[in-house]
Amino acid sequence: MRQKRFLQQRKLVTTPLLLQEKKKQNNSNIEKKTENKGATFQKGKKRIYYKFLCKCGIGFNSFLEFLIHINFSHKIENINFIEILAAKRNRSKRDIKFYWHLSCQCGHKFSSSLCSADLKVNSDQIEIVKKYRHLCLKCNEIAKFDQEELLDDFLKERVMQGLIYSFYKEKFAQFKRESHTEKMLEGHKRELCEKCQSLGRYCGEELIYQEQINQIHHSKS
Repeated sequence: MRQKRFLQQRKLVTTPLLLQEKKKQNNSNIEKKTENKGATFQKGKKRIYYKFLCKCGIGFNSFLEFLIHINFSHKIENINFIEILAAKRNRSKRDIKFYWHLSCQCGHKFSSSLCSADLKVNSDQIEIVKKYRHLCLKCNEIAKFDQEELLDDFLKERVMQGLIYSFYKEKFAQFKRESHTEKMLEGHKRELCEKCQSLGRYCGEELIYQEQINQIHHSKS
């Protein structure tokens, strides 16, 4: 039921009437983000984590904002998510790296930019296979992701974002791959990360290797 609701909600937010209405409210904000994007990253004083980072370099904190952006800036209208899922049914697994807040029963709260989850793309749905856990630095117990239901929706939207890039690849051909996987966490402790333990190495190395492979594939295409 949640999956059907997810697809229904995603279909509703891409109707032309709503996008036109939202454009009026968001055009000025998008323009400001475009103007300030370079300055934000050049300062380098504080790293900003956007939930959804477009290939063109502009970041957003909701999937709806991202959809409005690609409609306005990349001329992608009336997205049919069911059609996109069906077209990508052979791509069965996706590994997502993301930034999220966690809390432990001992009261310790922290965040990580190397959180990881495995998802499966079927012909009609996106399924979460596994979310890799982190141990608390204070008590060495498993910490819980904050607002886990929201996290589940976010992960599915992140996968859908990647499928949109693949489905409309000609629209994004001039841009580099999305920079979500370039986020690294200084001082990341392998012994506290389930993903690192399952790989037997630093999980960030997988991102660096995958980024190199993607760049090779991009140069050949």
